[in-house]
Amino acid sequence: MVDNDGHRLPHMGAGRHLAARALLGWLDDERSPRLCLVGGSSGSGKSHLLAWLYAATATDDTPPARRLHAFVPAAGLTVPGVVAELAAHLGVAARTPRQLIAAVALDPRRTVIAVADPDHAGLPGLPGEGARIVAELLDPLLRLPHVRLLMECAGPDTRAAFGGVAAPAALNLDEPRWTHPGRFERWYAELATGSSLTSPFGADAAFPHPGLARLAARVDGALSPAPPNDNTPGGLPERAAGIHQTWWATLPEDVRSAVAALFGLDLPLSAHQWERALTALYPAADPGTAAATIEHATRVFPAVFEGGDTWALPAGPLAEFVLGQRPESAGPDRPGRVHTALRHAADAGITDLAGLYDAGEERISAILAHSVRIGDAAALAADPVVQALARPQTVAGALVATGQWAQPAQAAFRGAFGTLLGQPAPAARAALLAVHRLGRDDAAARMLTERSTSPGWRAEWARWGEGDTHRPDRWPGPAAAATAGRGGLAGRVLLVDDTGVIRTVAGADGTITGRVVAGSGPLPLRALASTYGGRVTTLNRWGGVDVLDAAYHGPRGALEAAFQRLVNTCGAELTVLCAHPLPAVGDVDGGVWCHGSPPGVPGGEPPPRGVLSAPLHTGPVTALAAVRTGADGEPPLLLSGGRDGRVRMWSPGADPATDPLDARATAVTALACERTTEGLLIAAAWADGLVRLRRPGDDTAVDLNLGAPVTGIAVAVQGYIVLGMADGVLGLRLERPPR
Repeated sequence: MVDNDGHRLPHMGAGRHLAARALLGWLDDERSPRLCLVGGSSGSGKSHLLAWLYAATATDDTPPARRLHAFVPAAGLTVPGVVAELAAHLGVAARTPRQLIAAVALDPRRTVIAVADPDHAGLPGLPGEGARIVAELLDPLLRLPHVRLLMECAGPDTRAAFGGVAAPAALNLDEPRWTHPGRFERWYAELATGSSLTSPFGADAAFPHPGLARLAARVDGALSPAPPNDNTPGGLPERAAGIHQTWWATLPEDVRSAVAALFGLDLPLSAHQWERALTALYPAADPGTAAATIEHATRVFPAVFEGGDTWALPAGPLAEFVLGQRPESAGPDRPGRVHTALRHAADAGITDLAGLYDAGEERISAILAHSVRIGDAAALAADPVVQALARPQTVAGALVATGQWAQPAQAAFRGAFGTLLGQPAPAARAALLAVHRLGRDDAAARMLTERSTSPGWRAEWARWGEGDTHRPDRWPGPAAAATAGRGGLAGRVLLVDDTGVIRTVAGADGTITGRVVAGSGPLPLRALASTYGGRVTTLNRWGGVDVLDAAYHGPRGALEAAFQRLVNTCGAELTVLCAHPLPAVGDVDGGVWCHGSPPGVPGGEPPPRGVLSAPLHTGPVTALAAVRTGADGEPPLLLSGGRDGRVRMWSPGADPATDPLDARATAVTALACERTTEGLLIAAAWADGLVRLRRPGDDTAVDLNLGAPVTGIAVAVQGYIVLGMADGVLGLRLERPPR
């Protein structure tokens, strides 16, 4: 498929080219409503169309106006699961709807989001989850003027939850105008040719419904009681009823039982699982023939996806027809009986926790998913090792379904959840969860560490803000900035909270050791930095620079004068600063300014000299650090991070390095560097939560993401690294690479 402007698009089957072009037109037209709802009956291809559009707009040559920035299939997900998936697609760190909305609001660029199948969101016992996803997340997002939303939506409750767009665009796939008749007919002919059966139905009987066509192509004409009349008048519901009746009439009684066994299960089943469901509900069936029955059923009943290997009977006209033929399908105990049998099958041979932990991701996830559906998942969902080994979305759904998601005991999983989604290896997930359990439940952290792989770094301590308010090591608030102490503050890390209170903690174990008090009292700060002799320099939210004596008792005046000269020379609004080994500031226009000075004397202050500057970023400078990389007398190296996502290097007096040290698509939030006992160490963090640690001397480079933006980094001479976040502080070290 090639678009009008020559952009090549993925193949679109079932004649849906007209619907595809309509959605592309919606993307192109800035005057169109910012909400587009795609409707249609079950099996009409709503989710397939949205997935096709995401694939069609994800290529590098896609025009910017056509780009779909996020696509989330919401079936089976809860509000936290949708938040995490959207945050991952959009490159932001967010755990709650409010955090995600705030992060999207910060970037005014056009953002287009697609959400599929919200009508089947949630889990048993959680009705209306799709409407909650809309009310708590999607509708508030739509109130941002740069957000556009494309959403599959059939349920009236889900539609009613929207209020941000008065007259959304609508595309109903049951309407024939969105399907090309000739292409639908050719697609159906290929479908029928690929079947071992000779269907009595032509394409017209199912037009324009792909799901109905897939069923019609599997009707065994040799067993049809009477040839259907393709000219029978009536709309799609009447024609669907005729296909359902003819198809059902061709099925042997045991295959009818197999189809009825899928009713209300809320999960697609493999052929082997389908066989167990059949024998659980119809124990009179001969076990020796159950496999043959399912083999027959897979030939006459379409899989969830064409060519796939799972089967389901979702709510819709076909499920209602099957219920009418087999009223026993509505039995309230039937889903529980099936899921009990499936759990026992997955649980077979497991006699203790060690056996469960060694069962593998697929098996543990299956046990947990079936346990949710039989109401027996609370202990499994809360087990820290199961949380690492099972699929993260399965664990999140189980915690929500069992009422444990918001409990303080699950703060570790909540904190790590968004990052766990990007970790396919259970051992890597165990390492991440071990960090979030450290300082909350050290025994669980040790259990997880035993099942983790080395991530290249080692967490040594953590202090968190959530949990028991009476714990002496509980972190009292968010960390807005951080710096390593020097001189009389050596061995300590300084962290400032959002009110401007500066606390000192021991770098080795995180013990809170005191405060640095400003004469005028705390003010909200943008940055702080320690100096040669144990002084502390701060930049407040209004651009004022202050030098605090802290642990310093020497002569004063030179450092204050140096910063005052920087302020006067720069002229622009200051955003960040550093003080060691030279005074420097960054501004809102992307410039970095430093006060040149000869090598400082330990314990003293640098005398003022000249001011140097360089334009290093597009937009504000968001982080700044400096370090001496060689012997005394060599100029220091300045490193800066910007809202443009780049980390730049500059040796004052020389031209800045042409290429950035790092460049990513999201803003730099923190930066630190130091000549440690193990060599030069550089640490940078970005707004999506990623932290990159580099030790150039031995080519060590490690990435980690704790699931929240790191807003302050301190690197000490001794080699420890302290990361400050909104919900806690973490101390870690880089591990040496294997020899």
